[in-house]
Formats: sequence, structure tokens, C-alpha cells
Amino acid sequence: MAQDPRYDNYLRVYFAALGWADRDGHASFGPGKLAALLGENGKALSKQSANAAVKRAKDLDLVSPRSGVPCLVMPGHLFQKRSGAPAPCRIHTDR
Repeated sequence: MAQDPRYDNYLRVYFAALGWADRDGHASFGPGKLAALLGENGKALSKQSANAAVKRAKDLDLVSPRSGVPCLVMPGHLFQKRSGAPAPCRIHTDR
């Protein structure tokens, strides 16, 4: 979904953060990688457009204020992966 141009860029930033987040909620991207991911037709977003998309996602609390193009940080109210659930799910027993 992060690469789907049907969504606004700020939502694609959120999807990228969610999809690439590690256990601490950080999604790190190498130089130009996030802009390339958010681009269309093989053309990366400009640096200015990538920064604007991250800023809009931060303004909407979709990513932490600590986020930037190199590392998107999921806010705790949307992402909790550091530890597992206290009891196993009785429906999804395969975990």
C-alpha cells in the first residue's frame, strides 16, 4: 500500500512506517529509499515532496514527531510490538 499511488502521500508514509517497522517501531530507510518508494512510474518523489509527506503524516499523528525521511517512528498509540500479548489468542493458535 505504501507504493500505491491511489493513496495520498501522507497515508503512504504511514503504510511505509507500519510495513517496515522493527520491534521498536522504527522504519529506517537509506538515502533516497523512502522517496523512491513513494514515487510513481519509476520516478522518486523530490526531497521537498518526501519531506512534506512526512510532515503531513506527523501533523495527523500517523507517525511520531521524531520521524523524518531517514527513519519513520510509529507512535505508541498506533504500534505496540515490543512485547507479545499476555495470553495467547484462542482463535489464532499458531503463534
